[in-house]
Amino acid sequence: MRNEARSGHPVAAVLRHAARHAITDPAHPELAVLTEEGHAAAEAFGAALGDFARVRLFFSPVLRCQQTAEGIARGVRRTGATVEIHGAHESLGIGYTRDRDEFGRLFELHGEHFVRLWCGGELPAAVIDSADRCASDILAHIRERLAEVTSTPRALDLHVSHDINIMAVREQLVGLRHEDVGWLNFLDGVAFGWREGGLRAIYRERHRELA
Repeated sequence: MRNEARSGHPVAAVLRHAARHAITDPAHPELAVLTEEGHAAAEAFGAALGDFARVRLFFSPVLRCQQTAEGIARGVRRTGATVEIHGAHESLGIGYTRDRDEFGRLFELHGEHFVRLWCGGELPAAVIDSADRCASDILAHIRERLAEVTSTPRALDLHVSHDINIMAVREQLVGLRHEDVGWLNFLDGVAFGWREGGLRAIYRERHRELA
């Protein structure tokens, strides 16, 4: 993100929330909130964003994502940058699950392989929307928000979401499978740099130009 910031273009990132308590009910993953370590990590993440002059925060309607955004905001304020919390957005959440009980059962049954089944289009549409649709909805939201700050120097939009959402984005838009680069860590995610006529999607050393 910092290299993109130095280019003068606005930057966005969709990132996983900070560390949470264990999910005890697979059908209701939204009940797990941040641990104390997660709260501290979110604030430290924000405090490290001194390269940016204006930071806007968007988050999934799930509470732990709001908690992460609020922690990041506390950290950003320590840098002296302007920070704005813009609230919850459905495209960052888990609204793509159509049958929450069956979703939980299948996730528990398949574990990490669930993501391969999802990205491969092998899960029933009655249970979950396609991974491609999830990634497309997130990308559309990011594009729309970035278009608001194209003339703002050193602007950063952060969109706090969930591991499998971002792994869908990472695979569909950057071409990286979780089997090859690993499960998504807390506070890890995909960055987007604004370009005239499109975006650049970035994950670590890999990037792809998007029309």
